[in-house]
Amino acid sequence: MGKTVVSWSTVHGQSGTTANTVALASMFGLDYPFRSLLTHTQLTFSTLESLYSKGQRAKGFEDAGMEALERLVKSKLLKPDAVSDYTDTIYKNRLDLLFGNQQERDAEDSDHILRSILQVAKNYYDVLWIDAHSGVHNATTRTLLKDADLVLVNLPQNRYVIERFISGQDFPEELKDKPYIILISMYDESSAYSLKNIKRSNKIKAPIFAIPYETGFKDAANQSAVTQYFHRLIQVKKGEPSYSLIHSVRDVNKAILKQLGYSAMEDDGL
Repeated sequence: MGKTVVSWSTVHGQSGTTANTVALASMFGLDYPFRSLLTHTQLTFSTLESLYSKGQRAKGFEDAGMEALERLVKSKLLKPDAVSDYTDTIYKNRLDLLFGNQQERDAEDSDHILRSILQVAKNYYDVLWIDAHSGVHNATTRTLLKDADLVLVNLPQNRYVIERFISGQDFPEELKDKPYIILISMYDESSAYSLKNIKRSNKIKAPIFAIPYETGFKDAANQSAVTQYFHRLIQVKKGEPSYSLIHSVRDVNKAILKQLGYSAMEDDGL
């Protein structure tokens, strides 16, 4: 049975949640011999897909993605090994992308469909990376947080937002007794509110990492060229512009690997 990693934030539009999820899942797929599925909690097309491709799914949605799997769920014909047939391959045998459809769905119906698809997918993939809605007002988000094997809490380098989460004001009930990792997004290494100072001024028990802002990654995202960006940087060298980002992402992935219990398997070459 695969493991579920839910990427989430307390605030909307400030925390780089989608970008972080894409970066981590992409590098994880390139570095480790595990089969991963990347998706999101919107059944409609989202910005996540646009980072990898320039919307080539404008036609033919009914033949792949959520729309095709939705029909299988409703007819009770969805099997674990069939899920990958309806995805886009990002890195062969390592990372698949499950994209949304073009039509809005009833919220309750969408929740049921998504949960059904993910439950079946866990029987085929080793890791499910899920880009979740921010906050806790969405029922699907609450369910995903509760059921996740690991939650990535994405926060901006903003003292107010970070302290509200650490103090418990924005700490959801679903995260109690749940393993989670804090990611400080679009991190500015020259800021006075550094990772060291964040740790010093807050009682943080969970692992905390910084994901630095990197112009090359931003450009790749705007050009829908994220697949090529990470593939090109597998052997990135110290001193290159992208080194800090790739190094940070790999550090987070090592922590994720350990939290999911896969580190021993990877060390054995499995």
